Amino acid sequence: MSRAASDTLQKVCDEFLGEVLAELDEGLKESSSLVQNSKKEAEESVAKITEAANKQAESLRRQILGTAELEARNMKLRALEKAVNGVFQEAIGRVAKAPPSRYEKSLTGLIREGVQVIGPEAHVACSERDRRLVSSIIERLNGEGMKLTLGKDKVDTLGGVVLYSPDGTIRFDNTVEARLERTRPELRKDVAALLSG
Repeated sequence: MSRAASDTLQKVCDEFLGEVLAELDEGLKESSSLVQNSKKEAEESVAKITEAANKQAESLRRQILGTAELEARNMKLRALEKAVNGVFQEAIGRVAKAPPSRYEKSLTGLIREGVQVIGPEAHVACSERDRRLVSSIIERLNGEGMKLTLGKDKVDTLGGVVLYSPDGTIRFDNTVEARLERTRPELRKDVAALLSG
């Protein structure tokens, strides 16, 4: 082969090699750019996933705290109700054990209080157990200018009375149970204050 042909072949080989190297260099740059873009997208995806996981964890934490706070509040309310019920049971027990002389004085006070609501003319109802005692109290109060009558209705109660207006339109329940129920909200507030410290 002649020298000119050899030089031409060498020149063509060098040009071809230059083109191949340029294409390889271009391919390397594109691959590097693709890798960088993929890396950036992967980092963004990881950041989004991490942010979503953190939000979910925070939401779960709040839900757990909310549930725990609600359960604590419910436990406190149950303890409060238990304490109030205990006080009521104690009060009912004391009424049941009250000596007759003290009970007569209490019944007289309950009837007088009812008269202030209903008026001096009223029907008085009581338990079967208290009929005799209430009858004698009514007799004594009628001597003071009242016009009370012992009603035929029997009240199922531990103690106390129910007064009615003569026409039956007004009723005042002054039984032990009704009086305790009227004090329940105030008692609940006092017990809650004691439990809160």
